[in-house]
Amino acid sequence: MRAICLSTLTLTAGLLVTCAPETSSEGGSGGSSPAGGSPSSGGTNNTGGSATGGVIGSSGGRATGGTATASGGKASGGTATGGLGTSGSSTTIPGNGCTPPAAYENLFLTVSGHTQADTDAKLTAAWNQLYNPSNANTVYYNGPGSDESYVKDVGNNDVRTEGMSYGMMTAVQLNKQTEFDRLWAWVKNHMANGTGQIAWQCSTSGSKLSGGGAPDGEEYMATALIFANKRWGSSSGRFNYATEAQWVLNLIRTTYFNSSYHLCQFVAGSGNVDASYVLPAFYQVWACFDTANASFWDASVTAARSFFHAAADSNGVIGDRQSFTGQTQQGAGSDAKRCVMNIMMDHNFFSVDSWQTQTYAPAFASYMSTHSDGSAAQFSCNALLGFGVPAATGKPFVDKLWSAAIPTGTWRYYDGTLYMLALLHVSGTFHLWY
Repeated sequence: MRAICLSTLTLTAGLLVTCAPETSSEGGSGGSSPAGGSPSSGGTNNTGGSATGGVIGSSGGRATGGTATASGGKASGGTATGGLGTSGSSTTIPGNGCTPPAAYENLFLTVSGHTQADTDAKLTAAWNQLYNPSNANTVYYNGPGSDESYVKDVGNNDVRTEGMSYGMMTAVQLNKQTEFDRLWAWVKNHMANGTGQIAWQCSTSGSKLSGGGAPDGEEYMATALIFANKRWGSSSGRFNYATEAQWVLNLIRTTYFNSSYHLCQFVAGSGNVDASYVLPAFYQVWACFDTANASFWDASVTAARSFFHAAADSNGVIGDRQSFTGQTQQGAGSDAKRCVMNIMMDHNFFSVDSWQTQTYAPAFASYMSTHSDGSAAQFSCNALLGFGVPAATGKPFVDKLWSAAIPTGTWRYYDGTLYMLALLHVSGTFHLWY
């Protein structure tokens, strides 16, 4: 759950509003910064013009136009069974329903020309800084119990389900079971309310600062738990990951989703949507795991993809709050930066919605070439545009992520956790474990 921007976005004008910092009305803790986010650093990020054409070439890197032609079985290399490394692929071989992708493209190789060894080193460095409690610029802290840890919103000095869920997802992707279990233990010990909503905000000592939930965090938690069950097995650690995942999925479905529109609400009973909570790729995973409710989740996959068509303006800009039919209720602020990650991961993993590459990605890439606010949260998420536009158009976005320093300082929480997730996606390390 991010800050609420009090400015508005005029969709027909194509103007992206950079919000004045405000704390969330859902319980942010004062100060002059977004609730957990990062203030704009000014300037623009000049990354080239608008894209036309398609995405992935089938051999030796990426095409500069056309559509994906990769076919066949799993690329050689596969994924690491321990540590941080991956073996890069020149294409993503998309999944289909309950079959996950057979290979995942590393844009740092195919678009930016770096090596796999350099990619692995970048991932290691980011993990060792951001998720190391001994590092001065960490977001990962131990305690208050002896076998639990939390991701801290450093700027607001609290703990949020958003950050906890991003930490869990990062840990499962990098095969860090100990850290994963410590994070989930913290959620269970301090944020959970029995089988009710998971409190979205707590103090670092573990006391609840809000009783209600924020479903963006719970969506990532459920998916990370499903992945943990597949990757490690539910008898390998401290928790039965499958049981825990089903509990969170039941909570999400019955508390947050509108059953008529099959869309996740901003908060329970709000009657509207935060587009950055709309995650069609995750819903596909849920349909394959939660087979008793597969038809519900299948409908949610379709609804989520259609929702983005309605919510995006002609520049691909999506506001922070919408009606169920996509009409903007609140302009683009810190939440909206995540929408490009949601859309592009769905394309990269499944490649079933041509709107994502033929309409959305070219328009948003062109717009972001001159309208980026320069924040690490934004350019990190924008790097996933490399999956949806020709290589020449995507390269400046991918290069920006590669060349950026690991976020530090007071606002490293939002910038840093999204930077880490973007590295996982762009390097082909973020896998659908189901």
